[in-house]
Amino acid sequence: MSKLAVELVQLSIDNITVGYDGAAIVHDVSMTLGNGQIGCLLGPSGCGKSTLLRAIAGFEPVMGGEITMEGKLLSSVSYTQVPERRQIGMVFQDLALFPHITIEENIQFGLKGWSKTKQDARVTELLELVGLSGMEERYPYSLSGGQQQRIALARAIAPKPKLLLLDEPFSGLDASMREKLVPEVREILLKEEMSALLVTHDQMEAFAMADQVAVMQSGRVLQCDTAHRIYHEPNDRFVADFVGEGDFLSGIVVDEYQVNSSLGVLRSSHAHDYVVNQSVEILVRPDDLLHDDDSEIEAEIISKQFRGSHFLYRVRLDSQQELYCFASSHHDHALGERIGVKLDLDHLVMFETTS
Repeated sequence: MSKLAVELVQLSIDNITVGYDGAAIVHDVSMTLGNGQIGCLLGPSGCGKSTLLRAIAGFEPVMGGEITMEGKLLSSVSYTQVPERRQIGMVFQDLALFPHITIEENIQFGLKGWSKTKQDARVTELLELVGLSGMEERYPYSLSGGQQQRIALARAIAPKPKLLLLDEPFSGLDASMREKLVPEVREILLKEEMSALLVTHDQMEAFAMADQVAVMQSGRVLQCDTAHRIYHEPNDRFVADFVGEGDFLSGIVVDEYQVNSSLGVLRSSHAHDYVVNQSVEILVRPDDLLHDDDSEIEAEIISKQFRGSHFLYRVRLDSQQELYCFASSHHDHALGERIGVKLDLDHLVMFETTS
């Protein structure tokens, strides 16, 4: 697992193991989050994302390793600092707004030690920041889902925690609202200069929100990196398969730079570790395979999806392998039609052939 280099480490997770009733759910996870950075735990349901988040918040003790923030110990096998002393804010999936009190009172909930003047100023500042100025006296039920999400965020960041944890906070919103709200939340956190860690199973949320993404499976972090590298340079087959659409093209290693496939001999810019004549599978994203009328290689269209600016075709090669292919929306071809295709790869991402 790689670690993103940062000048100031806000959160450090070092070989953490967490579980219930003596059974480990999270295994030997390590990652760092820099001051002002936004990170994400991405993975399928049941992979341990929320369990790890609960350990960071102090709701669960650890079975191994350490969690520190700004160099101060939060959790170890022999010590667990109580949640209320960790200076960590949290936004839950169900938002947990208090329905019987006003928006102003919801935001002020974590500011009980502040003077009334400072409380009022902070509420005004945050409502302006989340684009809901003037709604102090309204109640949560009178707001839309997106507005309630902004208020939950404002309440969580009101006391200026050192770290904000977000546990699938957008899962209750429709797709169009999520697409609009996620980058807005990112901008709010950046303006507050607040470090944050998001839990989600939605890769688009992760890509739009986070500076670094940790992909989890079965309680382990398989890769922790930028979204761009995780998508284009996955270091694990599960990561390659889970993040983004893609297929695996069969190939035979020619030498340390070249692989033979049904799309011709493919050359890598970097030497690989596979041996000559070894069977491999090459990751091909939809944007790697392009429609090209001048190509000598043809494939049959077996399905098509219109996506506005382009078509996403599913094509079958003469080798009977099926791949996704991008084509301009001006190239509207019929099912069963044969079209020219070409592979446009900057580098080869390969894995051993699975049985």
